[in-house]
Amino acid sequence: MRHTALVLYRNTLERERVLSRLSVLPYLELQTCRLDAAWQAEEAGLAICYCRDLPSAFRLKQTRRMGNLLVLCPVNLVSMMSLLEDASCRVCSLESSARVLEHALDYLLHERVRTETTAEHSVYLTRREKEVIELLISGQDNQQIASALGISVTTVIAHKKHMFMKSGVHSSSQLVVWAMLTQLSG
Repeated sequence: MRHTALVLYRNTLERERVLSRLSVLPYLELQTCRLDAAWQAEEAGLAICYCRDLPSAFRLKQTRRMGNLLVLCPVNLVSMMSLLEDASCRVCSLESSARVLEHALDYLLHERVRTETTAEHSVYLTRREKEVIELLISGQDNQQIASALGISVTTVIAHKKHMFMKSGVHSSSQLVVWAMLTQLSG
């Protein structure tokens, strides 16, 4: 079965790189559209775009609320960009194998898969964890957070470790981005 996908691009080089990469998937009928004219193509069910930074990918995801989005990105950004993933968005490296691309596209193209996973991976944060993350987002370090909350630095570190486990991220900066994308936008 053939599926149509809209390739959004900023420049000719990006367009050609993405088209070349997706050419290994014969079941995709690809249409192209400059990203600055993408508002005209909102009816497309699946859009594919190459993004070199998280803020651009986040803005694109926000504007694509009605359709599915496959974000292709540099290898070194896959971990951070994967924070955008939900039932309507998948992230792959531009260098991903055809099998990885097919898996991501299969997820986005088939309703049966999405209906099984409609409950987003929501994470429950305790009141104290929310307080810690809010202070972390405001730019405070562990010592400042401990002072503001009247707890020890080791307790702050323990709360952060719990949030690392709950969120799947591995650093304070990733924790801040995760919280901004998931906890504060919901």
